[in-house]
Amino acid sequence: MTRWKASFIHLLISIAIVGSVAAYIIYFWYPLALIPMAKADKLLGLVGGIDLIVGPLLTLLVYKTGKATLKMDLTVIALIQVVFLFIGLYTMFMSRPVFIVASSRSFDLVFAADISPQQLAQAQIPQYKTLSMTKPKLVGVKMPADPNEQMRIVNSALAGLGDLQMMPEYYVEYSEMIPDILANSMPLKANAHISAQAIALIAAGAKTYGRTPEEVHFMRLGSSRGSAIMLVDAKTGQVIGPVSADP
Repeated sequence: MTRWKASFIHLLISIAIVGSVAAYIIYFWYPLALIPMAKADKLLGLVGGIDLIVGPLLTLLVYKTGKATLKMDLTVIALIQVVFLFIGLYTMFMSRPVFIVASSRSFDLVFAADISPQQLAQAQIPQYKTLSMTKPKLVGVKMPADPNEQMRIVNSALAGLGDLQMMPEYYVEYSEMIPDILANSMPLKANAHISAQAIALIAAGAKTYGRTPEEVHFMRLGSSRGSAIMLVDAKTGQVIGPVSADP
């Protein structure tokens, strides 16, 4: 076998492995519509690029039929690829989306790195005391009535220590937020705050969910890494899904 053929075979194997890992990440951690705002595309590209280039390239350089140390060389190359892939996978896991938090006027995508174990422990609802291992959990959040607590939250946000959406102690079931969502979400019509071009993108996104523009309302979906749009049912307030569009 020539070194070029060996390198090509290595490339095919690498594509299969990296593709499987990427498919898992997209399906479980980063739904397609959330990838741009979560900046996951850049990390996926970096991880995939390293594994798809470094491994086959090294094989091309070291492969020689009959070489005494060939098995050892190929084993070392494979281990290097595994290490790079593991580091990338671990980084994405530690920064994965864990909550989609609905407040009265917007949605926020919260990442694993945004919430400390101490904050999680303060959640009043048991299922929100743990981070999702797969897709982000949909929750609501309400500002406390206590003025002192309100000031603490404002000060925390101003100091860069986390806003209300990053405080599980104030999480509630999403159903409690539906009246506010219905009252504050907007129909797909251009206005002073959003352009006709953006509305067209959102309407196209609605069609991918099998909805007509008349059947949906939208709200801003924000995060520490970017923003998008969240579609909700215009009548029930139930979440339909995110759309990759900058409001």
